[in-house]
Amino acid sequence: MRRISGFVCALFVIASFGQHTASAQFPGGIKVPKLPKREKAQPSPTPAESAPAAPPEEATPAAQPAAPAQPQAAGPTLIKTRVQFWPYTLKSYQGKYNDVWSWVPRVKFVAEGQQLPSGAHFYVEVAQPGGGAWLKIRCENNGENYSCDGPEDRDANSSVATGVFPFAIKIRNPLEGTDVTVFTGRAKVEKVLTAGNIPPTSKMFVYYANHDGNLPIGQVYFNERWNKLGVMFWVRGDSPGLVPYLFYQGQEVTMNWAGEVRSGGSCSGDLQFEPAESVSGTLPQGAKWNRVDCHLAGANFKPSADNPGAHAVTAKPGEYEVRVLRHGKLARTIKFTVGPDGQLVNNGLGAGIGMPWVNFVPVVIHGEQDGAWDKSAWKTEALYGNPLKGFNWPPPQ
Repeated sequence: MRRISGFVCALFVIASFGQHTASAQFPGGIKVPKLPKREKAQPSPTPAESAPAAPPEEATPAAQPAAPAQPQAAGPTLIKTRVQFWPYTLKSYQGKYNDVWSWVPRVKFVAEGQQLPSGAHFYVEVAQPGGGAWLKIRCENNGENYSCDGPEDRDANSSVATGVFPFAIKIRNPLEGTDVTVFTGRAKVEKVLTAGNIPPTSKMFVYYANHDGNLPIGQVYFNERWNKLGVMFWVRGDSPGLVPYLFYQGQEVTMNWAGEVRSGGSCSGDLQFEPAESVSGTLPQGAKWNRVDCHLAGANFKPSADNPGAHAVTAKPGEYEVRVLRHGKLARTIKFTVGPDGQLVNNGLGAGIGMPWVNFVPVVIHGEQDGAWDKSAWKTEALYGNPLKGFNWPPPQ
């Protein structure tokens, strides 16, 4: 990346600090940052446009199979792109420390907007593969961030099973006698032996949820506060070493600021999935998946009086491409279009999940730095079994 002035660098540091110091770090590597502006629910939606919201339950072993999501009721709007399912590995099995490891589910999500009605609370229902009842876990919140860590007696309710686990996020209100499903999904839980000199017959397995289905899906957005263009995409493994570059009509976009040329950009972790224990080196990228958030430094979102000669995306409609280097090698390309009105051309993919304001885009994955991954998982497993209708991958080159 070319040299950046101290003043501009400071701006980026302040922006990053402001966004990420509000993050809550959970055990095992999941990081739930404060909800980015581009994924927030839009104000005052009509009932037909609202994401579903409804009533949950308390932590007990008895849970019913997931029911379909129902229309939005009064209360906060669940942001479906920020639902996280995490198998938390225990070094025991149903309370017995006999070198058999097991797991219990943890679910985290963001719900913003209105407060829950009096008496209402979120809970998560997790079923066994095939739909049999397993667990109900009550959720607690810190502002808009909800965490469903349970069950209360996790040692007695842990599992050694793998496979596809259906789950549902619900709102229960005993005052009104309602119990409504606001999200249904499924998590593909897999396992691998822990790291170290472990014999193949060992049962010390580390459990994790596979997120390969999300790898081809990215997002493009405008950050109006900082007058920048941003993209989000997934990588398998750790996220350091990523540098994005912006191209317009095939030419790299650069910006002259006080006599210094700026290009490239910076990326930071947004959603981070890491197993609770270290895993065998035989597994590609350590069973880690990261969604990263990148800001492009070579252009402004809109014309700026402070730098009138800079490339302003909204003032130059046409075809754009983001090319991302990972440790110096081409790893991702993302194409998008700005219309004559200066707005991103939205392909409408977000409407199918109740988030029409999100501009989802296909991501071309280059090279082998992600390791071996399932290139067809997006068709059925994206967003926990809620694939985007009309999404196609790989995109034409």
